[in-house]
Amino acid sequence: MIRHRRRHSAYRNILGALAASATILLVTCAPAAAKVVHYRVDPDATQIVASVTEPLARIRGAASGSFTVLSGKIDGDTADPIANGHVEIVFDAKSFHSDNPKRDLRVTSDSLEAARFPVITFVSTRLEDLKWEVPGSDATATVVGNLTMHGVTREIRVPIDAIMSPDGKLSADGEVRFDFTEFGVAPPSALFGAIKSGTIADLNFRVIAVPAEKPRAPR
Repeated sequence: MIRHRRRHSAYRNILGALAASATILLVTCAPAAAKVVHYRVDPDATQIVASVTEPLARIRGAASGSFTVLSGKIDGDTADPIANGHVEIVFDAKSFHSDNPKRDLRVTSDSLEAARFPVITFVSTRLEDLKWEVPGSDATATVVGNLTMHGVTREIRVPIDAIMSPDGKLSADGEVRFDFTEFGVAPPSALFGAIKSGTIADLNFRVIAVPAEKPRAPR
């Protein structure tokens, strides 16, 4: 499982997205004059993992699975990132993958109803509590935005740690917990419905973004 990271330490424990924190890092080392910057989320490097309590899970009574990111972008005015920073990230609802194919099918078909609601999106609305130890280095912030899944949109608040590497990559690590039944998602069940999972999802992530003009690596 991905762990939340502060400075260069290991992860401390995946959404929606959430690479807006990368914009924060970018602007801390940018010139004072206004400048609009554009970054794209790297789907291959970004990791989003969701965990839910499950009585039959093999490890500590919790089942975890990952989602595939489809796209994401970051735009911001370097003169005023708090007011103008913006991020969007989209991931594939039917891509949920754990160590159990039957569970994957229950999650994507029965709970997320991915055939009807194929994507999950996060769109930031504001940034709060920006702090950094050294401008242009590690930073922390709270990203506030709208998470949409299963056709329902709710506001969530996501504390993050972020850093910009010497080669220009922006990295944001974080964790958010929410009750997915508030989005109309039914808890996955097993044994013909006799056993159900919990209703609280822990979404852990590492979002990686690169300059939008940088060419994509060949697959």
